[in-house]
Amino acid sequence: MSKAARVDPSFLDELRQYGEFDVRNCFSCGHCTAVCQLVQTGESFPRLLIRYGQLGFRDKLAAAKAVWSCYYCGECSLTCPRQATPGQFMDCARRYFITHWDVTTLSRRFYTSPLFTWIFMAVLAVFLTALFLATGDRPESQRLALFEFMNYDLLHYMGFAVMGLIGLVFAANVGNMVRHVTKTLPKPPRTGLGSWIKDALLAVTDILNELALQKRFKECWINPSDAPEPWYLSRRVVHLTIMWGFLGLAAATTFDFLFKEPGSHVPLTYPARLLGTLAGLGVLYGTTVALWLRKERRGGLPMEHSLLSDWLLLWMLWVTTLSGYLTEIVVYLPKGTILGYAIFLVHTVLALELLLLLPFTKLSHVIYRPVALWVHALWLRRSARRSLLYVRPSRPRPPKAASSTSGSH
Repeated sequence: MSKAARVDPSFLDELRQYGEFDVRNCFSCGHCTAVCQLVQTGESFPRLLIRYGQLGFRDKLAAAKAVWSCYYCGECSLTCPRQATPGQFMDCARRYFITHWDVTTLSRRFYTSPLFTWIFMAVLAVFLTALFLATGDRPESQRLALFEFMNYDLLHYMGFAVMGLIGLVFAANVGNMVRHVTKTLPKPPRTGLGSWIKDALLAVTDILNELALQKRFKECWINPSDAPEPWYLSRRVVHLTIMWGFLGLAAATTFDFLFKEPGSHVPLTYPARLLGTLAGLGVLYGTTVALWLRKERRGGLPMEHSLLSDWLLLWMLWVTTLSGYLTEIVVYLPKGTILGYAIFLVHTVLALELLLLLPFTKLSHVIYRPVALWVHALWLRRSARRSLLYVRPSRPRPPKAASSTSGSH
């Protein structure tokens, strides 16, 4: 028996480190597949994935697209006749594979040890604060000189170092992920490089159609018999405002970095400032609603069972965005204040910490989910190309020309 098909009953115990679920009661009745609105013709999701988990088929579970295409509405868990919690199982599988592919093993500690999480974050925050205070100038009271109070050159090169570091970590982790995901997928046909590039670009358009507007959220409801949440409290709207707001803030920061003189005064209508203001409003709205829904346990099963990783991501996004808004306000005040310097310091430390922890926390799904869906979209297109190669009739070869010397002897 191949390694990929070797039964490993201990696998479920490993998964339980990343959340609470119980699929041992599942006897593959198929009810979860019947009620899931995302199941397409011929699929056995999530029943087949539960079976993979029960048997310990790690590689087969890692290679399943449904692990990443599930929106975790919880309908399967709420209606399961055996209370086998397939929804929670899928959520745990995502956490497990994020840590399983991390070559640094730090994400495993963040997901399984609250004590390690708090100590690591506290030490990092103290180190960054001490570094900025030791290398900057004393704050001026007559004017707000933020990039003199905080050494701009240090901040500039530290930003490069942080982005380079997380880029290297993600490159290693994503490479590890692609290797595991493609291990059990069918081998693609042998074609030229141009064919691969074409399919890869088309696969990008496939996943952008799904991720940009999150349309499949509309197919996913919690309980059709209950009155639906108002649209502005729906999980789709909350997720979209956080996602696009975060991307907008990243774009505004990049635009500022490339085209704006550090510390220079610009009007609120300046493109980067306006984009950042609007994007920040989106993040603040989405994170505020998400925190409230989790506190009140409203909005379905995902909001009823929150882990530290869920709270940590939302609170860090909320505080970082709010401190950024407060920094923007103090910049337009007539004179500087000590409070303004303190707010800017808090914002900078939190923003750097958020970026440094990006590969190891729940925020990393902004990379892993698109990549996993892209790999499956690419393989789907390669499989279709294989089918075309298989059914395409081969061209008859022209008969060989008679040898010029035939019959001469």
